[in-house]
Amino acid sequence: MTKLSNQMQDLSSAFARDGYVTLPNVVSKPRLSALTEQLRGEYIRAREAGELFSGGGTISGHLNCFPGAQSRFVYDELEQYGVFDFVRKLSPSATRMPNVGCNLNLPNSSAQNPHADGNVATPFIIVNVAPVDTDIENGAMEVVPSTHLREYKYWQYALSGKPALRARMSAGDVVIRLSSVWHRGMPNKSKAIRPMLAFTWEDGGSDLADPYTAHGGKITLLTNRYAQNLTGRLQERAFASLPALGKSYLFIRSVVR
Repeated sequence: MTKLSNQMQDLSSAFARDGYVTLPNVVSKPRLSALTEQLRGEYIRAREAGELFSGGGTISGHLNCFPGAQSRFVYDELEQYGVFDFVRKLSPSATRMPNVGCNLNLPNSSAQNPHADGNVATPFIIVNVAPVDTDIENGAMEVVPSTHLREYKYWQYALSGKPALRARMSAGDVVIRLSSVWHRGMPNKSKAIRPMLAFTWEDGGSDLADPYTAHGGKITLLTNRYAQNLTGRLQERAFASLPALGKSYLFIRSVVR
């Protein structure tokens, strides 16, 4: 029996209502602290060595990252706690191991536009783990409860007036959310990179028998949603420096489509 066994029904009800639930103090704080230093160290090394790509999230300050085989302890502790049993209860199709990833919210990042992840018609489960205390200062994610209950175009969401909450987390806390819940990354006003680990089941999970063998098991910086070509860099810079323009563009595009 896991620590979540007796909470499954209450958690399932909260998840159905809000589209996400928070579990406090699940993963070892000291081990997460050591992993955080490794993630920050690899970013600094790649930047100073001139290996960091141009665009792809570096302008807006939100990068993707593979957290390396050394982060496997997070998966093991989630499994022992019963998190993956709960995921399978919520989504029986989540039979494979998850895709393993991480987001690096860089200092002086900009706010993302609100969005849902992936294809809204085929939602999937996302498990986020906070390696460090995450608050307003270092860019705690903004999430809008219950937006998974209907499909929104951007203009519909913008006019819905639904209140957003900031998902403050302590190191070791876990948020289990549905991809169709609207949310956005927020500015990191601190001086330190703020990582957030992610386990996802889009397309049913990882194509690899062991997702920790990806990228040779090494911490790897990856591009975010913006392309690395000139058009992608111009678009990213426009959205980061002129957020009102970005919102207007998305609003008009969603109406036309």
